[in-house]
Amino acid sequence: MSARPNPGRWIAFAARLRRDRSAVAYLEFALSLPAVLGLFIGGSELANLAIVHTRLSQIASATADNAARVRDRIDEADINEIYFGMSKGDGSLNLLEHGRLIISSVEDNTATTTNLTDQKIVWQRCKGVKNAASSYGVEAQVLSQGIGAGTRRISATAGNPVIFVQLFYDYQPLFTNAIFGTQVITYSSAFSVRDRADNSIQNGGNLAGAAKATCNYFNAAV
Repeated sequence: MSARPNPGRWIAFAARLRRDRSAVAYLEFALSLPAVLGLFIGGSELANLAIVHTRLSQIASATADNAARVRDRIDEADINEIYFGMSKGDGSLNLLEHGRLIISSVEDNTATTTNLTDQKIVWQRCKGVKNAASSYGVEAQVLSQGIGAGTRRISATAGNPVIFVQLFYDYQPLFTNAIFGTQVITYSSAFSVRDRADNSIQNGGNLAGAAKATCNYFNAAV
């Protein structure tokens, strides 16, 4: 003979269940976790992107300044030292493994009658595995205007060359590219050469092939 149902027991159980608040915190945490996690990842990625932009801007400026500071004359070995110093100072960016850094020496083009406006890229050196070329010209190219973009062009004057640096960097996200997408960050900087009597690039150590940072090589070795 089966037991008869007791409605009172079920009513009492339902009342106790309604008063029970022991799992409310867990439930609220589970519901809010995706939003909190999304805010954390998005905020961290935004902060990282801002830091990377700042560091790349500083690298472009420091590289141009260091190349412009080499006195008396500049050698292939000096260029290699500049790239070496940059690679040791870029921290976790690994710029040369994820990008390219291009150094150009720009002079006024004295071979023309408009040498105050015509410019020439006398020499250019590159380092990094990314297959990217300068946006503004290659070695030995004559420019009808100063080097640079839009109205922000840099022009050298007679006897005063300009070192122009451009970098390209494939942004490496902390978590995922899904937030900001795949980005190629570009920065440029320029400094006037100081105290250098001979602005043509030398090769006192007789470096050959990939030992020189010529732009036909794509590697990160320094």
